[in-house]
Amino acid sequence: MNFVCALLPEAKALIQELGLSKQKIESPLALFKNESHQLVVSGIGKQNVTTATGFLHGLAPSKNTAWLNVGLAGHGNAQLGTPVHIIKSIEHSTQKSYYPPSIFSSELAKSVLLTCDQPSTEYQPDTAYDMEGSAFFATASRFCTRELVQSVKIISDNPQSPVSGFDKSTVSSLITPAIPLLRILITEMEEIAREISPSFELDTTFQEIARLHSLSQTQEYQVQKIIRQADLFALAHSEIISIFSHSTNLKSALKHANQVLEEKRLFP
Repeated sequence: MNFVCALLPEAKALIQELGLSKQKIESPLALFKNESHQLVVSGIGKQNVTTATGFLHGLAPSKNTAWLNVGLAGHGNAQLGTPVHIIKSIEHSTQKSYYPPSIFSSELAKSVLLTCDQPSTEYQPDTAYDMEGSAFFATASRFCTRELVQSVKIISDNPQSPVSGFDKSTVSSLITPAIPLLRILITEMEEIAREISPSFELDTTFQEIARLHSLSQTQEYQVQKIIRQADLFALAHSEIISIFSHSTNLKSALKHANQVLEEKRLFP
């Protein structure tokens, strides 16, 4: 499982909890690992998080690795130290939104996250504020299914205790109490990652279709969905490959494959 934190003080509690060791690498990024987890400290800001997330994926480019962003955030009405699970991430400058599926049974409170270029001094109710979240979602979502890309923010400032007066020495005391709830979420994410890992046959089918057609990221997701549904309805993978190999273009192949699957749903 992969973790992205903007600052080392935000990462320390997780590093200790998971028993991660700092790695000696030729990179300005700080990397911590054990046998099944790796954590990168990115630095503040969207560009840094984009770079660090891509770097982490490059170390172990699996399509079924869970991703979790953990860090501090301001909030319009949540109390200091409250951990919130992000259910919608908005990029302030473009208003582009990301919706990480909320499929976990965690007791964490839920919140919208607004990612700004500078620390926000405007606090809106039911909204968290950071400087990295949208970039994390945009980048990590390229590497795996959206269910496995999640973010938890621990509230560090609010209208009663604005960011201008934030004491950096309190970071550990804010994040450490949230570790038990984070642990529950981490376990669930790892279980789901194992459950959705494709079989060898599913992966082979996808690779064959990818060889036949140049796929965008969206098209990769569509093809993978078709293959999983074909497996569910006991449709031979050779039939799916045949559809994609005999269609005049990718658009018609996707349409034909979905029609065949729809018939399977109606007449199993």
